[in-house]
Amino acid sequence: MSFGLAFLSLIGCGQSPESGSQTKIYGGVKTNAGDWSTTIGLSVNGRIFCSGTAIHPRLVVTAAHCAQSNMSAPGRVSVYVGDGVEGGKAVGQYKAIKIAYSPQYSRNPSGWNDIAYVVLDRPIDLPDTAFIPVLTSQEETDELLQSGALSHIVGFGNRDGGGFGVKYETDALITNVGDNEVGIGSNGKDSCQGDSGGPAYGQLKNGQWRVYGVVSRGGACGTGGVYGRMSANICWVQEDSGVDLGFADFCRPITTEPTDPTMPEPTVPDPATPIEPTDPSAPTAAAHIAL
Repeated sequence: MSFGLAFLSLIGCGQSPESGSQTKIYGGVKTNAGDWSTTIGLSVNGRIFCSGTAIHPRLVVTAAHCAQSNMSAPGRVSVYVGDGVEGGKAVGQYKAIKIAYSPQYSRNPSGWNDIAYVVLDRPIDLPDTAFIPVLTSQEETDELLQSGALSHIVGFGNRDGGGFGVKYETDALITNVGDNEVGIGSNGKDSCQGDSGGPAYGQLKNGQWRVYGVVSRGGACGTGGVYGRMSANICWVQEDSGVDLGFADFCRPITTEPTDPTMPEPTVPDPATPIEPTDPSAPTAAAHIAL
């Protein structure tokens, strides 16, 4: 399958002018009213063009390729919270006041860093319990991010049976895990055009949910896609946005403890031959959501 960078258009996002790759939800069902309330739609000119995840009442995470054309005029973007409207004709209830995408966004083989954030003019009117924590714990990561594990994907994108703009969901298998990205979906379970920037969730054994994925890119809808790992860029999001997301400990830089002058200097062993680092395995699936 081909991989193509999806650039924003007013018609939709997730489709590459080079490869025709798409991003939407395939092989799924319509969400129950009010479910996954922090899975939001980004709207321009009264039409949803991408999906996203509210991880804080004032901040939404989405894909860089959804934000790239709107950084200079954030006021034209609004955030829609709700179950969606067939055809995607929906004006968001919340206005964007700042939009930025990762300065590391590029076609790097180790990961594209296809992530952006949107700061809102006012807090989203949802209870605190609606905001699903971002996956940052190593123990929880080891539990959820494994090849063959189930991922839950949600978005407003195109559907395999036709239609667009209504929130749909599906479960899809993780196919590949890297340090920066994860491959999710195959066999008709996938994201698609309009799902770009939307979330991938995982449920822990204790029943709690975590959000970890951001729909990035993919080939034909239904064949699987590539999702950025939210944790790989969440410290940049917190620092650059100025919104306290509660990641002070996770993002704290590693510091060296001061040496006690009364203690003897440790013996330094001969240095071993360094091993050249290798790029993390890049997911081989394409990213898009299909329900």
